[in-house]
Amino acid sequence: MLKERLEFLSGPGGLRAAVYFGLKLLARMEAFHIVRTNAQQDKLLTLPPSWRYVSFYTPEALAGVSATIIEQAAGQCASSPRQLLERGGSLHLLLISDSLAAQLIIMHGPDCRIDSPPLQLNMNETDAFLGYLYTWPAFRRRGAARRLIAATVSSLSTHNVRRIFAHVRATNVPSLAAFARAGWKTGGMLLCTLNGDLLLAPGAARAGLNFRSGRSRSSRNIEP
Repeated sequence: MLKERLEFLSGPGGLRAAVYFGLKLLARMEAFHIVRTNAQQDKLLTLPPSWRYVSFYTPEALAGVSATIIEQAAGQCASSPRQLLERGGSLHLLLISDSLAAQLIIMHGPDCRIDSPPLQLNMNETDAFLGYLYTWPAFRRRGAARRLIAATVSSLSTHNVRRIFAHVRATNVPSLAAFARAGWKTGGMLLCTLNGDLLLAPGAARAGLNFRSGRSRSSRNIEP
């Protein structure tokens, strides 16, 4: 365990992540980076043999994939895939030899709910917010997350989406690296209590994002 921690600290972004770990322990706060990219079709995107990207924008589309895969994907979503699609979101999967390798969900503007931390977000109608990026352990360190992100960005460009945002825990070095390799830019932050209450969102307003605590309808807006 000690060896793994030392390797983490000495790796790219490890020292900065350690600072945020300290912030979490001492100030009882959680920090998230906001990352963003423009949606554009990638005509050069190719996947290795036996890799397959699938996306779902309507509940009816789920009928084309095995119930086992959908049930597995549901384990890494805050709500069932059907509920996600019924409330206007979309589900994106990367399969390798018919096994689920990586997944993410998209919430489409102008209004959406983020489950972790519990926030309400207002953005432009042509904006989308990416959440719950997850790579299954057996498929890590193979570029699955990066390829899934790229395929999703390309797909969204054909569904009236111009910009895509995501939030990543400041301590999650692998996810931050995956977005950086996919060409996403960092801009803005979210600072929350450990209970998920929003404290500050510096830089969010400049990007056209309005976050507010989502625990109750009376939650006040948080200005940057």
